[in-house]
Amino acid sequence: MNKVTNYFLAILLINILIILSALFIEFFLKIKPCILCIYQRYTYYIIILFSIIYFLKKDLKILLILLIIFTSLVSIILSVYHVGIETGFIEETMSCKTLSNNNLSKDAILKQFESNLASSCKEVNFKLFGFSLASINIILSLILTSIYYKIYLWMKKNV
Repeated sequence: MNKVTNYFLAILLINILIILSALFIEFFLKIKPCILCIYQRYTYYIIILFSIIYFLKKDLKILLILLIIFTSLVSIILSVYHVGIETGFIEETMSCKTLSNNNLSKDAILKQFESNLASSCKEVNFKLFGFSLASINIILSLILTSIYYKIYLWMKKNV
């Protein structure tokens, strides 16, 4: 395998690992994600797709790495927005609010919990090393974006 193929394989595996971690937290630890958590996952799914496309169309490598960088930047923006909501700097939108945020009867709130709807974007239901998953996603996305950019620079110079 050449170096570019190794890079795309690493990108693919890292992003699969991140998604598997999120799914583990949701399904095995029973921590329900909010809608923004779900949106943040989409960026990883898209990066996985771009990585797979590389193995089918290797002549698109520069375009694909640029698309991966752009998608990773979107992940940073979503994560910063999410942390802003968690910390109260940004007002939670209606799509993030659960029914329990409204003035509902006890029965309506109970129905919501029974239906196992996603949690509010403002609630931090899981922390790792004292950081919310949205905060960890900012850090991960920043690191990965800088790595993707370095790969891009290397590819422009050597490919």
